[in-house]
Amino acid sequence: MARPRPDADPSQAPDLSDPAETLGVARTMARALAEAHTDEERLSLARSFCYRLVAAWWRVLTVEDPGFPLRPLLHPVPVDPLPEPAAASADSIGHAAAACTPEAAVYAIGLTYTGMLPRPFRAKNGIYYTPPPLTARLIAQATEAGVDWSRARVLDPACGGGAFLAPVAQRILDAFPDVAPQILIKNIASRLRGFEIDPFAAWLSQVALDAVMLPVCREAGRALPVVVSIGDSLQRRPPRDRFDLVIGNPPYGRVRLPADERLRFRRSLYGHANLYGLFTDMALRQVKPGGVVAYVTPTSFLAGEYFKNLRRLLGRQAPPVSVDLVAVRKGVFEDVLQETLLASYRRAGELKPALVHEVMPNGDDEVNVAEIGSFALPKDPSLPWLMPRLPEQAALIERLQSFKHRLADWGYCVSTGPLVWNRHKSQLRRSKEDDSYPLIWAEAVTSDGRFVFRAEKRNHEPYFAPKDGDDWLITREPCVLLQRTTAKEQNRRLIAAALPRTFLKEHGAVVIENHLNMLRPLVKAPIVSPAALAAFLNSEAADRAFRCVSGSVAVSAYELESLPLPSPESLAPIADLVRRRVSRKRIEEACRQLFATGKARV
Repeated sequence: MARPRPDADPSQAPDLSDPAETLGVARTMARALAEAHTDEERLSLARSFCYRLVAAWWRVLTVEDPGFPLRPLLHPVPVDPLPEPAAASADSIGHAAAACTPEAAVYAIGLTYTGMLPRPFRAKNGIYYTPPPLTARLIAQATEAGVDWSRARVLDPACGGGAFLAPVAQRILDAFPDVAPQILIKNIASRLRGFEIDPFAAWLSQVALDAVMLPVCREAGRALPVVVSIGDSLQRRPPRDRFDLVIGNPPYGRVRLPADERLRFRRSLYGHANLYGLFTDMALRQVKPGGVVAYVTPTSFLAGEYFKNLRRLLGRQAPPVSVDLVAVRKGVFEDVLQETLLASYRRAGELKPALVHEVMPNGDDEVNVAEIGSFALPKDPSLPWLMPRLPEQAALIERLQSFKHRLADWGYCVSTGPLVWNRHKSQLRRSKEDDSYPLIWAEAVTSDGRFVFRAEKRNHEPYFAPKDGDDWLITREPCVLLQRTTAKEQNRRLIAAALPRTFLKEHGAVVIENHLNMLRPLVKAPIVSPAALAAFLNSEAADRAFRCVSGSVAVSAYELESLPLPSPESLAPIADLVRRRVSRKRIEEACRQLFATGKARV
């Protein structure tokens, strides 16, 4: 039973089973402590608060056995005395943490720490800790992929807070129910490793392990050796005895690499480098043949052009075994609105269809897991990975894989609207002038697929006056306009409208803003007309197909140009329906038939 300290009131402790309440306390303290402080001072205050919190937690855990003091910091960082009531709040949260399982306490402490960090520090290091239900699910995936917890050597290369190290240690302990405690400690110490660049988070990870191991250490009469190392995982060379499992939630975000680092990671890079892509490449270097990589990452690598070399590397060296798509974007990782997946890969594994599941956090510290189907990598694994998002899409994936044509075969290429308006503010005009052209904003493409010339949002003006040398901003030929940013929650990801010839003829040319994609004809008279192409893109059938390709909110040119399509000749019946101005329902049915049978029956 937890014994309260005189300076803390446990009755005021937050409910740590509710992450929102824990994070609310952290943010309240962050606001209180952040006034008139620099980012460096805020970082120090966050660490001071969490150090006191952990100290209070540890005192309760060891109240009957003071022979196991709190582990000292692994590396000196400023930890200063706290003012009241901050000290009392830290103590209160620490007492509440002691009533939770170690895994739940670790996550709550991690939420408190990250919630108080200055935003620049958090963004630079990609610090977003994994909720326990997703941690448990990824560990289950690793188990299903063949990890033997009685033998496996395990690495978390970005272990901040211990979200994976603590439950992995428990899995190893569970694999040895009748083994002497001294041997259990030796087992954990020799087979579990964590790397972390943030020295305070590295200490939190080690203390999280200490909490899991506390009953065993009591019996053995000695503490667990340090298994967490401070440093940049990307700079570490693979050990001689590589790991059976590399698991974790690597940081993400674009990063500028020096020339020597780009050279070292060149096999997985194309254009911009992203931290989670680098960590994936690094994991393949750290894991032994037959070993498993299990990561929580954004879904953007599934189809994005910048990840095509990473997809090729994974396809050739570590094909996916299973992929879990997280059903919602909001509320999974605090302060993140991102599509996320959990995936396991086997180094030098057999190239065969990977299982696909959807996971939905249910609010009860668990996730509901629903089987969707499977997917096979394309012959060229650098191409986008077509993956069902719903169980009924298995047949659609099979149909898409049979389509051999792409947008170029229909006579089109894709580019982004060239105008970045805030670089040309002085050239925006409220009314038409002799030297101005209509400025086409994203709002000109309506949600039901019509073109409506308008500029109604804040800072939007309807006309643009080009200067000498601005010819590259001007569009004089017909094209199809497509919304460039849409979310999975929207009814449609593809929202298109043909730029009317009559509008171009009336104004001579237009200027298109960069929140629109332009599908431009490669030839003067493409096989598929702009009107037919827009009608096709606006169909539910095309939208479902695109969702099997896209891995982010961006409707990118690369993904559009990679989307498998039926032959351009098969679109002739749909073009005829568009010319006859038939109902949208009939066009929808024709598009559905096109994807179902390869022929548009009208």
